[in-house]
Amino acid sequence: MKRTVVLALIVAWVSAGLAIGLAPQADAQKFPSKPITMIVPFPPGGSSDLVGRTVAKGAQKHMGQSMIIQNKPGAAATLGLNALAESRPDGYTIGITNSGIVFQPLMGSKYNYATDLQALAQAGYIPFVFAVKADAPWKDLDEFTRYAKANPRAIKYGHTGIGNTAHSAPEHYAMLSGVKMEPIPFDGGAPLIAALLGGHIHAIMNNPVDLQQHIKAGTIRVLAVADDKRIDHPMYKDVPTFQEKGYPVSAILWQGLGAPKGIPQDILSPLADGLKSIMNDPETKKAITDLGLVFEYLGPDEFGKKWVSEQERLKKVLTETGILEQMKSQKK
Repeated sequence: MKRTVVLALIVAWVSAGLAIGLAPQADAQKFPSKPITMIVPFPPGGSSDLVGRTVAKGAQKHMGQSMIIQNKPGAAATLGLNALAESRPDGYTIGITNSGIVFQPLMGSKYNYATDLQALAQAGYIPFVFAVKADAPWKDLDEFTRYAKANPRAIKYGHTGIGNTAHSAPEHYAMLSGVKMEPIPFDGGAPLIAALLGGHIHAIMNNPVDLQQHIKAGTIRVLAVADDKRIDHPMYKDVPTFQEKGYPVSAILWQGLGAPKGIPQDILSPLADGLKSIMNDPETKKAITDLGLVFEYLGPDEFGKKWVSEQERLKKVLTETGILEQMKSQKK
């Protein structure tokens, strides 16, 4: 009788041990077992927010759980990005990351997001475009360049912050072409575009998603695309790249998703796979394209490498144009 009890206890103890040993694997296989929070470090309504909501819409279908959008704007997106970096790395908090994450660290943000966050998936991208008012006298970039060379500092272009793409890309073009333009700062994209349409400035470098309605309406003319290939869209089919004109200027807005660093691989893999399924769903692709982006999925490894290489490229441009020194002196 005693022997039977002892054997029963041993069997129970071994079974319990096995169950405990298998528990983490079972939990990992269940991921996600609850809703996932997506931090959007921008206000509702912008392109980053809309990309986030597009992805969240497909979560239930492809991952079996919903995604909860948490808009956390402020401090040029660093408020939300810092919250993302400081979140628990359990796969249940992810966030929108766009091309700004390679710029903010150069301004002295708390984290270097390009290396302190985990890349998950790119959803799409769009090159910035160099644009003027439709009734401006310059029909193409060649005419604009000739005028700017002949009239140093007569051209005023607008930007939304020292060192950001709207500032660094025109300065890179100016450096490469030998023209001199006067930069005029604005508080945001809306007043920047309004100033162009009002004739208060002559040119802007902007993401075409925000200019789309004005280009369609024929009130803004695009002179060049800041990429090594043209935008694959009928609206821009005749617009050359800066590269075609001999100026290797690159300025690209990309949108994607990241997470806190340190997510265990057995959680990261199903999370990345789920996002890949969402991204490659025809409904998601169409929604991203309808936002004005070029759909291009990149997985964690490729997207993470892009963060680092883009930061290195931007730092080189900012150094060569003297903007980096300007940014440092502004901080003092």
